[in-house]
Amino acid sequence: MSEPCYCCSGKPFPQCCEIYLTGKAYPNTAESLMRSRYSAYVTGNLPYLRKSWHPDTCPELSAEDLQTRWSRLEIVKSKQGLKKSIVEFRAWFIDEGEERPLHEISLFKLNRKRWVYVEPLSDWP
Repeated sequence: MSEPCYCCSGKPFPQCCEIYLTGKAYPNTAESLMRSRYSAYVTGNLPYLRKSWHPDTCPELSAEDLQTRWSRLEIVKSKQGLKKSIVEFRAWFIDEGEERPLHEISLFKLNRKRWVYVEPLSDWP
């Protein structure tokens, strides 16, 4: 039996985010991209994070950006659009032995026919 996916979808990792992280497929919704990006942070997949970030907003990423110990992902809500989408989530991490949430409302856009992460929003538009 395969390990459950890091993104907390309930699916096995090979049938969920692994197909995206290995390049066998690309997410067709903003929510599936969000889930795969979370799994990329957990597994330390910097190339995937760069590829799934909008080129205009992607910062310089290094191995230091992957030091956080992530524990689980909770999708609060998502709104899928034709050219832009929004996903609100809580990504839980371990800090000094305690689980803490990172809460974000994220903007995703289609870029060259692929969903990419653009930036955090201050609130639902």
